[in-house]
Amino acid sequence: MRGRRLRKPVERPVDVSAAQEEALEDQARGEEEEDAQELAELDEDATEAEVATGEPEPDRAPSELAAKLRAVTSGARDVEQAPPPPRSIGAPVPETGVDLAVDAARGLRLRNPVLAASGTFGQGVEYAELIDVARLGAFVNKGTTIRARPGNPQYRIAETPAGILNSIGLENPGAAEVARKYGKAWGALGVPVIVNVAGYSVEDYVAVVRVMTGTPGVVAWELNVSCPNVEGGMLFGCDPFLAAEVTRAVKAETDLPVIVKLTPNAPDVVAVARAVEAAGADALTAINTVLGMRIDVARRRPVLGAGSGGLSGPAIRPIAVHLTYQVAQAVSIPIIGAGGITSAQDALEFLMAGASAVQVGTATFADPEAPLKVLAGLAAYVRAEGLGSIREIIGCALPPRAVESDAAIDSS
Repeated sequence: MRGRRLRKPVERPVDVSAAQEEALEDQARGEEEEDAQELAELDEDATEAEVATGEPEPDRAPSELAAKLRAVTSGARDVEQAPPPPRSIGAPVPETGVDLAVDAARGLRLRNPVLAASGTFGQGVEYAELIDVARLGAFVNKGTTIRARPGNPQYRIAETPAGILNSIGLENPGAAEVARKYGKAWGALGVPVIVNVAGYSVEDYVAVVRVMTGTPGVVAWELNVSCPNVEGGMLFGCDPFLAAEVTRAVKAETDLPVIVKLTPNAPDVVAVARAVEAAGADALTAINTVLGMRIDVARRRPVLGAGSGGLSGPAIRPIAVHLTYQVAQAVSIPIIGAGGITSAQDALEFLMAGASAVQVGTATFADPEAPLKVLAGLAAYVRAEGLGSIREIIGCALPPRAVESDAAIDSS
């Protein structure tokens, strides 16, 4: 094997006239080509075609290094495509014998109200190696777009005193590849899958749903309306009309429940909630991340490569509970509470504020078992309070609705 040559850094101009998505994809393709060339140089016998395909050319036997690399990568592909190992049966779980069933959306009844949130649980199969995901009410997969996206430039994560800022940029392989790569495993997981749908036009959202319809395990769609409209630049979720337009178009494409994930960055979150309910939404998720930023004082520049990012974790929980409380008084469809939940106590705040279910997100980074601990805590609460079901506390902290009956008017 010859010595490795140092690769000269290549400055890649960004086409400012192109959409950010296209510019990032072009940049990523160039970096992949350089990586392939560099890998080929590691093995003096390998050609770039062999590196790209992972297979030797018909006329030549692979070198020892190439054989080892192929063995590793082929094994990885097998793991990705194979369903996870079956869960152990017979072992008692804390929620056994407790009625935790909830209606998380119109037409979507779940065994319990604890979901894993989008963006922090991968595609579910990763966590299936660590916890019994079948105990969850459901999980929401990583945000999925119609075309593959390389994501935002580094850095993408920054810590804050009570949470994290993220600017991942919806990195994903595209809807068709997600369905192909994970559909079989989802069908074997034993837990409902909700697909988080993202896009930059109404047609993008519809296309993702169309491509992924029929994917095993998928029971609903969660619309990430915190994406900017490519024509106007405004976030879909900041404008009631745009949010309603997306909701209406997706509802026309599917028979599965449609959940709209509200952004707290909207000028009037309640107005957006009402608009998407009128457009046919079957549930709402409250809330997505809150816009924030950190500055590297040594560099005098933003820490995140994209500048700003989404703040998640315990820091936003009071905001999320407040918005859940406000939205619950304005709509009649179920709400899934999300934002900084780390314990059953946190989850109970959302349920009492009017949420029918909750999503656990950032907490899973620190503790992969966090969603199951929340679930066990809710079961313990129902037992300790002598409740018939968890549904008895949903919305119990909301003010009574002032309803004037005809009889009351007549008697005055």
